[in-house]
Amino acid sequence: MKLKIPKMTNKKIPKPLLLGGIALIVLAVVAGVVFVIFGGAKKEVSTDPLNLYNQVLVGMTKEEAEKTLAVEGSAKGKGFNYIDENTGYGVTVSYDTVANTGEETADSEEAPEIAVFKQLYVPDDTYLDGLVNANVTADQVNSLKEGMAYEEVKTIMGGVDGTEINSAYNKKDPANAYSVMAWFNPDHSVAYLTFQGYQGSLKVFEFRPAK
Repeated sequence: MKLKIPKMTNKKIPKPLLLGGIALIVLAVVAGVVFVIFGGAKKEVSTDPLNLYNQVLVGMTKEEAEKTLAVEGSAKGKGFNYIDENTGYGVTVSYDTVANTGEETADSEEAPEIAVFKQLYVPDDTYLDGLVNANVTADQVNSLKEGMAYEEVKTIMGGVDGTEINSAYNKKDPANAYSVMAWFNPDHSVAYLTFQGYQGSLKVFEFRPAK
């Protein structure tokens, strides 16, 4: 007994249906290209604890600072906290009007508020682990002397750069803000050094042991 194998038939797809299918494919490809160009690329998320801190400069107007940070600030005493929701770290900024900024303003205009102080915002002590950058001792800090240049200080501190954690406007020398830099140890002891000017000359130094 022979098995009858059914013959394959070439059925034509109706032309309107065929054209419609092609049109849908073209639209899908175009939509995919548009998505990649305008919305498909993911915004890069920074994991740097100093991300927001480094975006603000002492002397910036409040308008410039908030436009640069692109984060809504919450009032904190005389300043504002701007927090990076991705890292938990942030920056606290205080604003004030400062005379003799070097910018002339019309009599009818008020002097703009500028950032006169900024400080690294750290949620709690557990976040200090993310800032560890050194392993310095009280003896190293106590061997420092006022007036030392930053590079000399760095050598004594084992060749390791400190992390700037706050900066304050210097009315006597606006070009050289006061800068506090920290050397964080794994045990949460910290060396705090104040310089006149970023990585400038040493003014004050202190070693705080772990709590």
